Amino acid sequence: MNHAYHTRELAKTYEAQGYYRQALDIYTQLDENFQGNDTGVLAACRRLETLLAEKKPVNSKIRLTALVEDWLKLWWTTHHLTTLDNLMSQVRREK
Repeated sequence: MNHAYHTRELAKTYEAQGYYRQALDIYTQLDENFQGNDTGVLAACRRLETLLAEKKPVNSKIRLTALVEDWLKLWWTTHHLTTLDNLMSQVRREK
């Protein structure tokens, strides 16, 4: 990943999504950039190091199943929204 995009916001997003290693990598890079003078970045590094040390291994099969289920729900919703949009277009044309 391009380090130009390593921002505090991206690190927060990774952390919120449970990608603690990626978030810690970004915070570590930010800490180097700020030369250890940003207490918020330092606190985030400590918090993520603690989370990673305590983190239990995730069952990849369960995680994959959840991701596939989420993808199917999104696909189904998109399908219905597209159908609804097409119907609305037809109604507008008929007026």
